[in-house]
Parts: sequence; structure tokens; C-alpha cells
Amino acid sequence: MSDDLRDFIRKVEQIGECRVVEGADWNEEIGDILQAAAATPGSPMMVFDAIKGYPPGFRVVTNIFTSPRRYALAMGLEKDVTTRGLVEHWRARLKEEFRPVPPVYVDRAPIKDNVLVGDEVDLYKFPAPKWHSLDGGRYIGTGCMVITRDPDEGWVNLGTYRVQVHGKATATIYITPGHHGDIMRRKYWAKGLSCPVVVTCGQDINLTFVASSGDTPWGRSEYEDAGWLQKSPVEVTRGLITDLPIPAHAEIALEGELVPPEVETREEGPFGEWTGYYASAARPEPVFRVKAILHRNNPIILGAVPTMNHRTSAGLSVRRSAEIWNDLDRKYPGVKGVWQVEEARSLPLVVVSLNQMYGGHAKQVALACAAHPNQAYMARWIIVVDEDIDPFNITEVLWALGTRCDPASAVDIVHNWWGSVLDPALSPEKRKQKDLTHSLGIILACKPYHWKAEFPPSIKLSEEKIAEVKKKWPSVFKT
Repeated sequence: MSDDLRDFIRKVEQIGECRVVEGADWNEEIGDILQAAAATPGSPMMVFDAIKGYPPGFRVVTNIFTSPRRYALAMGLEKDVTTRGLVEHWRARLKEEFRPVPPVYVDRAPIKDNVLVGDEVDLYKFPAPKWHSLDGGRYIGTGCMVITRDPDEGWVNLGTYRVQVHGKATATIYITPGHHGDIMRRKYWAKGLSCPVVVTCGQDINLTFVASSGDTPWGRSEYEDAGWLQKSPVEVTRGLITDLPIPAHAEIALEGELVPPEVETREEGPFGEWTGYYASAARPEPVFRVKAILHRNNPIILGAVPTMNHRTSAGLSVRRSAEIWNDLDRKYPGVKGVWQVEEARSLPLVVVSLNQMYGGHAKQVALACAAHPNQAYMARWIIVVDEDIDPFNITEVLWALGTRCDPASAVDIVHNWWGSVLDPALSPEKRKQKDLTHSLGIILACKPYHWKAEFPPSIKLSEEKIAEVKKKWPSVFKT
């Protein structure tokens, strides 16, 4: 694993998957370049420097995880591991006994190289991009980390929520209702108080993993998870205004408070979201008043921005798939693989590979998968395939879908499923009624259990046969 974001960038440079772009404009051009590059699978990580209107060294890094090699690098694995290998790695880690590793406080911290307070506070000091043409403004926080403390219980939460710039010392933070950060801020507001907040706009990849995962249970800090993952405590330093623990090696930290909505709001959004649409439009959001800015010399903004071919958020499909796979494996026999399909934006479509062992087995596992905490939100399709289908290979999944299921008997619809304002297919009528639910489709794209032994054999070679051929004809398969 990397020591900080800069160390990760250096390691990516060493494997030849980093491209530096100089002279781009923060106003849509960075986003346009990113979109064009990400149209090609496996596109490089991109570091934007000498951004128009800003001094060299004030950088934006994005396109972090568009190759499994970079995800593997971030996790300290062999760089040539496959996507299945990444998921299996996470499965193994998540099966280990969890022992929380609390953070440690340090006085000397690179994040305090530069301290701006009072009239010095200026969010426009940093090249926050307007990422998409229809975005409502500039977003300094996409691959960011939002730090809050529960006012009653005292524990610290780390979450990834988008942050829009509205003025030199004014921003908004969009938090989906029900997330831990939302519950905490509402506790402060119920007491008539503003919620102390720190936003880091560039931090170690390991912290980005845990802040964006949504796996940490209520009452436990993601700092403890990060320490467990890296097998050493995260170094933090005390905030000047909030006293919140800030990663010592973060790039930029914005300290301030989220005021109650009745005090002040600003129009947040729209934003080109992870679904691939500007679905949530603009809405009033409580103001984030920034009272201090800490930053390293030559600071870096970390962007995790949706494109049409982009692993946007710290490889969440990898960890979520591993978690679902492990839980299904504990309860049901025959589960051979689980994958949240990134081409479908992950959450809306998951594929489960299963060795059917009894009538109803496939539907039972599909329903269990749909209800899993890491899958239920905005789930739209659950597809179950046979054990000979690789769920990580979309070509094989579509082959099964096209040849192994009769829609009349293999498709079920579940109504009133857990949805979101981010859903582009949510009708105007339902939006007005604030009814965010949608339907969920369950597809059994597998051989009908009661006559699967009579199903025509496929031409697909076994993994063993493929390995045998490659061994005999190595020159044919040289890369």
C-alpha cells in the first residue's frame, strides 16, 4: 500500500500508467479530456498540472482506477492480477478477524505546511474543476473525504460526499439521506447547532477506500478500518477550528461548519452523477461555511468523477462484490462468483454464478443478494447464471442471458424497491410525490433446474483445457 496520495502517483508512474497533462482549463476542459480518454478501457491515470489561471504544482489527479493493475497496486498486490483476483483478495481480507487500529495524533504534519484563516480563506485558490458541461458549478470534492463527529457518542465518521464551491468561503456538501454523515449533522441541527466538518480534497488511497465503501457499521470509525487494512495506525493531526482528526498527509483540508438548513442554503447541482446522468437536478442544500484551509505545498485535488467508461469510486464494485459473495457463501451452497457490473454503474446490476443444487435454489440466492446491504440501494437487476459462466466476463453473461432463459418463466418483478433521487428513470410524477421507489427485476439466466441435465452441451472450453492449450502453444499466446 502507499504512504500517501503522492506515493501512489509515483508508483503508478513507475508502471507506466500515468499521464501528465499541462495547460488545461478547469472550466470543463479537464472533464472533456478525462471523458475522451476514459472512452478507451484501461486508460491511464491523469495528472493535470499548470492548469489555466493557476501556478504549476497546483494539480488535479483523476482516472485512478480504470485498470485492475492500479487497483492492485493500491492494495499492495501483484500488478497483473485479474478483476476476479481482486475480488477474491477482498474476500480473503474480509474473512480475517477484524481488530480495530485507532489513529495516532502527531504534531508535525505536512497538511499544516500552509494555514489560511479569516480573510485568507479562499476556495478559488485551488483549481476545482467544472467537470461536466451541465454541472451547476465547480466541484472541489468528488474523491474527497468528509469528517464528522457524533455529538452524542463521540466517534468519528469518514464519508465521501460531493462538495460544490459557491464562494471564497462558502460551499455545499450533498449527503444522501440516511448516510452516517447525514444522521450526525441532523443531530447537531436538532440541538440548534451547526455541525463541525472537515473536508479533505486529496488523501491516501486507503482512506479513500474506507470513506467511500459504506461498509463500516454505525459506531465505528473508518480510521480504525483503515488502520486494520494497512496494519498500522493512520497518522492524524488536530484541526485548528473543529478539533477533528485530519489525516496528517492529506493534500487539502477545509475546516468549518454545516449550518442548519433554516439558517442558510444554496442551490446545489446539478452534477453528472455515477449513474451517468444529471438526474437529481438542483436543490437547496445547507451551507458549509469554511473557516480555515490547511494544505501541503503543491497541493493535489483527487477527482473521482463519473465518465462513460470509468471506475469512479475507489473500486467499490470489488469490495462490495467480495462482501456479498462472502455472505452468500456462508448461507447458501454452490455460489461460484459475484460481480457488480461496472458497465451498468455497479449497483443497478449484479451477476451471481451458481451451481444449482435444488429447485428454487437460484431464486432464493437472487432474493438474498437483492436484500444484501451492499446491493439493495438502487438495485435494478439481479441476474443468476450457471457455474460455467464467468460473472466477470460480460460477454459470457450476455450469452447466458440470450440463450438460457425464457422471459415468461425466468423473469420476476419486485415492486416498491429502495430507490433514489439520482435515478434517471424516476418519473416526474414520482419525484413530485417524493416517491423514490422503483421496480427490481430478477432474471434466472441459467438452465432450468428440473431439466438442466438435458440442456444441450455448450462449446465452451474448460479452464483446464484452455490452460493445457496455452502450455502446449506458448508462442501463440505471447502478449
